[in-house]
Amino acid sequence: MIIPERYFCQKCGTELKKNQKPCPNCGCINVYITKSLDRELIFKGFKKIGKKSESIKRFAIEVRTGWQPSGDKEKHPEGIIRYQRFNRENIDKEDSYQEKIIDVKTGIICRDFKEPLSQHEHG
Repeated sequence: MIIPERYFCQKCGTELKKNQKPCPNCGCINVYITKSLDRELIFKGFKKIGKKSESIKRFAIEVRTGWQPSGDKEKHPEGIIRYQRFNRENIDKEDSYQEKIIDVKTGIICRDFKEPLSQHEHG
């Protein structure tokens, strides 16, 4: 049995055709995929990629992105898409932390900010 996939823009939630990028509504190139069984199923995962540096033990540039359950199930019952970017490559010039959180159900951006990594508090 083949289960059809549906493609949606991660930013605005517009349904897309397979391999359709960018989104015709908002220009975003990020897509999330759903498959339907007896209800909607979202493939869940969180990926981490990075660029190593000889002088830093951790990734110099690190990107984490993917689906996560929300800490606020009432506000985001189907979870969130979280995008995080850590830049430790040149702390004197450009240490930065960037985060974007998108509600999976509505596609609305709930949080979008950038700050110096040295000022970022994990919480």
